[in-house]
Amino acid sequence: MSKLKAVVFDSDGTIFNTFELICAAYRHVANTHNLRVPTPDEIKIQLGKSLPDIFKTFYPEHNIQELLNTNNQYVAANAMKSEAFHGIEELLQFLKEKQLQLSILTSVSSKVYDILDHHNLTTYFTSVVHHEKINRPKPDPEGFLLACKECDVEPQEAIMVGDTTQDIATGKNAKAFATIAVTHGYGLAQDLIDANADYVVSDLNGVKDVIAKLLQCK
Repeated sequence: MSKLKAVVFDSDGTIFNTFELICAAYRHVANTHNLRVPTPDEIKIQLGKSLPDIFKTFYPEHNIQELLNTNNQYVAANAMKSEAFHGIEELLQFLKEKQLQLSILTSVSSKVYDILDHHNLTTYFTSVVHHEKINRPKPDPEGFLLACKECDVEPQEAIMVGDTTQDIATGKNAKAFATIAVTHGYGLAQDLIDANADYVVSDLNGVKDVIAKLLQCK
């Protein structure tokens, strides 16, 4: 087996509980452009897709870049409305002590930096891959492969950690070292099991436990 050298994290639903911020941003976008406001259930179904694709689904006739600009401005101004899931700093510190490279692979825009900065987490990550840096969103492996390249590791030396079936499929498609699904986010536990995640855990402490065991087995 390849040596484990990196961990690639999804952001929304994995590291951050941003659902209320996401819903508020979509309401703001809709109200600003006189569009229908999607319901929270409609939004939750779409999560895991790239933001441009979600807006194309909701508003196929509208200028998508205009909607993205409005959304990004709102998120940047309201990053404080996001919450970091319990245990994230302890997990990231543990991984850094183990000399693992860390990356974010997110379907949202570069405004993810505002949320990372708000929670003082930016310095942990060697790489941040957002939808503006790639052409093909999850579950295409392009983003994961770029994250690995920026961390100077091979795909089979990196773990994918996420909360949706798209995250797990991305890791599988990239032939990652392993995939870890977290059930505290937006994906259903059974769906993540059905997606053949290598490990399914309930929280970030579970992620730490899995990686600690994998490091002992290398």
